[in-house]
Amino acid sequence: MHEITQLPNGLKIITRHMAETESVTVNIFVGAGGRYEDMNTEYGAAHFLEHLLFKGTHKRPSAKIISEEIDSVGGYMNAYTAEDHTSYHIKLPKNYFGLALNILADIVTDPLFEQKEIDRERNVILEEMKVYKDDPARYVYDLVGDLLWPNDTLRTNVIGNEHIISTMSRETIVNYFNQLYTMDNMVLSVAGNVSHKKVVDMATELLSNVQSKVQRIWHPVQGDISPSRVSVLNSDTNQTHMLMVGRAPQIDASDEAAMKVLSTILGSGMSSRLFLNVRENKGLAYTVYMSFTSFVDSGKYEIYAGVNNDKVYDAIRAIHDELLKIQQLPVSDKELNKAKEQVRGRYIMGLEGNASVADMQGTEMILSGRAWTLQEILAKVDKVNSDDILACAKKYLNKDLVRLAMIGPYGEDRIHQFEKIMEEK
Repeated sequence: MHEITQLPNGLKIITRHMAETESVTVNIFVGAGGRYEDMNTEYGAAHFLEHLLFKGTHKRPSAKIISEEIDSVGGYMNAYTAEDHTSYHIKLPKNYFGLALNILADIVTDPLFEQKEIDRERNVILEEMKVYKDDPARYVYDLVGDLLWPNDTLRTNVIGNEHIISTMSRETIVNYFNQLYTMDNMVLSVAGNVSHKKVVDMATELLSNVQSKVQRIWHPVQGDISPSRVSVLNSDTNQTHMLMVGRAPQIDASDEAAMKVLSTILGSGMSSRLFLNVRENKGLAYTVYMSFTSFVDSGKYEIYAGVNNDKVYDAIRAIHDELLKIQQLPVSDKELNKAKEQVRGRYIMGLEGNASVADMQGTEMILSGRAWTLQEILAKVDKVNSDDILACAKKYLNKDLVRLAMIGPYGEDRIHQFEKIMEEK
């Protein structure tokens, strides 16, 4: 069971004591991400900033000093940037919990932002962009935002674009940091063999005197999905990488649990409907699966398939067939119960490690201001019935609401054909 404390300066602390582990994960979350950016001048600032915080503080003036402190005790550190939050985490043996919190507190409150490091990391990020573009199975996901949220900041791809990253000034980055890296916009999440009291005591010592208030907000989704049904990037690939996508329930929506079960039935595992039909029965793809992501004010589902270029039309129709079928016929009790047990099992196994626990509870706190227990999550899944699945499918999988993103060797004539397929009733 987790415990929660909020310091007078607004910092939220959430911990879960896991006595069976010999390690601890310390995670600081910040309410800063792509959707907080001005996309004309700051596109990619949150991700750029994430890179820079490891480059030195006044107390630890180089990346080498920071990394050596962690390496010397067998720990590791990393970070990631999402649309709506940024996470910095360190995992190490439990006896060194204080070191992890000391370093994280240091980097999120007192970074140097040296110009030479900014310029060096700028080039690193530009190379990172090239890595994504050379991997179409990953890069195709960058096409999704403009299809689902064309008029909202949620459409952002957190890495930004080449022009803005190449020209972004130190002043822009520091301004973004000062407005969002504030105590009332952070969550300290800790999981492992350390007590809540110890975490709170040390956080109080290190961070309670930092007085800072958030100065920037994000804007909720207001616009509609793109009127364009298809987005295609013409590239000379040996395989077509495609995503069928649509909006989905937001965090804690009444049908969020139903969508989790629905996406499991359709596209999670080798016995899912999409895998059995698209791969096993028709041999149209090597990889096919469905994922579901929820945000505070919206959500998305994504069905990925890697398809032979000559079979792409057949694959689109095969996926559409499965989406239509689940809107027309209730799932059987057997299939429903199997999917619910699958969701249950993955939650249980996924929360065995303290890194996963720290990440999940911290993400929930920074986004929604609360965290759900495993029992609460599973109770919602248990309540899902076949009528819920049918209603969820009709609401979100309607063909008029489905969009297609693709990377493959296709010119304008082929793109028009894809649009016709997507418009078929």
